[in-house]
Amino acid sequence: MDEKKRQFRLLVQTVRGKLLYDEPLSGRTSFRIGGTADYYYLPKDIEDLAAVVRMCEEQRIPRFVLGRGSNLLVADAGFRGVVMDLSTAFNAIASSGLTVTAGAGVQLWDLLLYCTERGLSGMESLAGIPGSVGGGIRLNAGAHGSEIKDCLSNAAFLDYTGSLVIRARNEIRMEYRSTDLPGDAVIVQAQFQMSEGNPAVMDAAQKAILAQRKEKQPLSLPSAGSVFKRPPGDYAGRLIEEAGLKGLRIGDAMVSGKHANFIVNCQSASASDVLRLIREVQERVLARFGVMLEPEIHFLGFEKTKG
Repeated sequence: MDEKKRQFRLLVQTVRGKLLYDEPLSGRTSFRIGGTADYYYLPKDIEDLAAVVRMCEEQRIPRFVLGRGSNLLVADAGFRGVVMDLSTAFNAIASSGLTVTAGAGVQLWDLLLYCTERGLSGMESLAGIPGSVGGGIRLNAGAHGSEIKDCLSNAAFLDYTGSLVIRARNEIRMEYRSTDLPGDAVIVQAQFQMSEGNPAVMDAAQKAILAQRKEKQPLSLPSAGSVFKRPPGDYAGRLIEEAGLKGLRIGDAMVSGKHANFIVNCQSASASDVLRLIREVQERVLARFGVMLEPEIHFLGFEKTKG
């Protein structure tokens, strides 16, 4: 029996949720790019998830938590391990007073809708940001001068042993598009402390942000959002545009003509196309301005990624 089949048999014996074999990931990412995952896992509950986390640690099976597949480039060869999808078992939202509790699999826009309907203000600036609560915390998602850390009270996660850990906001270092949560932590839930707000005013603010995004961002083609982090004192989009790279294309991957910090999938781009284009943009911006742009998107299934 080969190693992959052996691992699958062990997983089948452990899992109480849903387990898929050789699952294509391209349809599960906003880029619409990527190969298959050896195993695609939707846990039934937290006990089920903890058991699989422990087994992966014991058997040294790589694992990755997939949020909503945004901000992610999956290799053409896919991922040799377990992709964990928390969107089904960890999608509850509840509130008590100004405190909101949300599962890691909740979509950010569903959380915003929930809060807006109840006049729980504080995260309106996140309108239009794709992804899940877990991914938003992991990357400290933000826009318009606000970040998810501004409302976060605590985050609950499973460590590599499958044990539940709850860490208060002041115990988590959260910086621009990063946190110091352990890389192997599986975020399962978060609590947010909100302020009293007017639903009509909150709704209007979000609609204004969404209209601005529609005007400035290439939302009609698949992408992974902003490709590069903002360099100190500048903007990646400005540097890329000033370097004359709008419209630069490799295969079906293209630097957007609408927003230079977006790479779009024109039709059937490969992950290799996107990666080559990322490197080309980095090299040309470095040559022109002396700035090495750091990717904001994450890479899955690549042995080595420049930047």
